[in-house]
Amino acid sequence: MTTQPISLCQVKEGVSCGACCGLYNVPAQGKGTLECMLRWRAEEMERTPRTFAALDAFAELVLNDVPDRVRPLPAFHHCPFLGLIGEERDRPGCLLHPEAPGNRGVDYRGLSHYGGAACRLYFCPSHYRLEDRLQRIVLQSATDWYLYGVVITEHRLLRALIQGLEGFLGRPVAAEELSSSRNGPLVRELLALKLSWPYRRGRASGVCHYVFEDGLYERPEVGCSGLQEGGSRYERIFRELESSFGSAAEMLRAEAMLDDLFLRLAAEIRTYSKWDSSSS
Repeated sequence: MTTQPISLCQVKEGVSCGACCGLYNVPAQGKGTLECMLRWRAEEMERTPRTFAALDAFAELVLNDVPDRVRPLPAFHHCPFLGLIGEERDRPGCLLHPEAPGNRGVDYRGLSHYGGAACRLYFCPSHYRLEDRLQRIVLQSATDWYLYGVVITEHRLLRALIQGLEGFLGRPVAAEELSSSRNGPLVRELLALKLSWPYRRGRASGVCHYVFEDGLYERPEVGCSGLQEGGSRYERIFRELESSFGSAAEMLRAEAMLDDLFLRLAAEIRTYSKWDSSSS
């Protein structure tokens, strides 16, 4: 396990996470829509005087568009001070941060919902619960903020996916094997199940994930009509993807979908891995 947390928040140009600030807790969760929303906020913030009254008015203006009642997780906050940051405005970040444009080194994060101390000191559970190699797999394969931010806080799903792959590989997988440029596309295809999973239950929260572990939003058991006994070998994956199946046959199709992904990725790893070639 990771003993000294590294930052999974601001990773590199184009890659960051704002999940604990409720970035995805909005009705329209697609990348294009979120990007437009965040860009508008960054531009509007540029025109906002750095006074308490003006910043409060900015927050009220933003939150009028995403009131509690329309959020997928109504009791989970959505921070109005999330916007695009960086020289190219290519990733989400905090518009109240002292390094954000226009703040001139002043830390305004005390005006946020959680307060300045939480913003400076809080680390989401993935910092502690994801093994170092699993963190590195996601960090090193990430090419854009949207997929990265959707999956990095999903420590249970990430662990279950890698365990599923290792079942086909027949051994533990090293981070270097999955973070290579050769295997990156298949790894991202595996992680992107979170975005495109066709068996997500009807009332699921979409890509939005409640990152805190206080029991407020527990994921329900997997639903499957007509299943006589037993569950699935992919029960944990199905639960974390908020799955529901209309029949046992539908569950079998979902299992086959995962089998195919794991088989292709395991075959690619075996072909090029120094671990397997050295033992043959």
